[in-house]
Amino acid sequence: MTSRAPGPSVRLGVLAPSSNSNAESSIQRMLAGQDDVAAHVSRFRLPASLGDRIDAEVLGEAPALLADVEPDAVAFHGTSGSWTGFDGDRLLCEQLTAVVGAPATTATLAARAALDALGLNSVGLVFPGPRGIAEEIVAQYEADGIRMPVLSAPEVELANAEIARVGDDWIDALMRPAFSGEVDGVLCIGTNLRSAYRVADFEAEFGIPVIDSATATLWHLLRLAGAARPIPGWGSLLAHG
Repeated sequence: MTSRAPGPSVRLGVLAPSSNSNAESSIQRMLAGQDDVAAHVSRFRLPASLGDRIDAEVLGEAPALLADVEPDAVAFHGTSGSWTGFDGDRLLCEQLTAVVGAPATTATLAARAALDALGLNSVGLVFPGPRGIAEEIVAQYEADGIRMPVLSAPEVELANAEIARVGDDWIDALMRPAFSGEVDGVLCIGTNLRSAYRVADFEAEFGIPVIDSATATLWHLLRLAGAARPIPGWGSLLAHG
């Protein structure tokens, strides 16, 4: 009788910006109790400008290092494609698959797939960055058939590391305006914003789905790895499986 090797049988690869402190911790909490799945992280440094497209050159050696663990799926854990364009992220996925040898996604493409999975086409936008970038996000999504009649962005611009340190009260104040207006869901874009921890409460209060980009990244990774399953406690998307 052949015994199974110890440890998780499903390996997820995550490419995280060096300033992102939410990626590992949120994934580990969401996967608590999922003993057959492990996430492995490789880091890279973001460009100085938010307007710069993330491509293979920016990621440097990080994908090749991640390939060494032979992941079943890989994700760029960032949302820059939400304002630089979906097509750029699709090209990046092709590049990642060529290097890593596994199906690839990005936080942007995962969030877009989540909207389709939950049947949402009119959503409020939550974005912790500059309003000008938020307006570019609205333009990208509306060109792709998703209405965004309301957006919420902070008055003061925060650095990526600062976004991860804001508390629940700040996050709640940022999220709440996105539920106003005629929307059938809310989309939180920004994988270093810890909005995942507030999703279930806001869904219970307003009765509509809330998609958090970090949560969507894990959800899409599990699907690409052939390991989709419902995970309760994190809102309708992960519960959807």
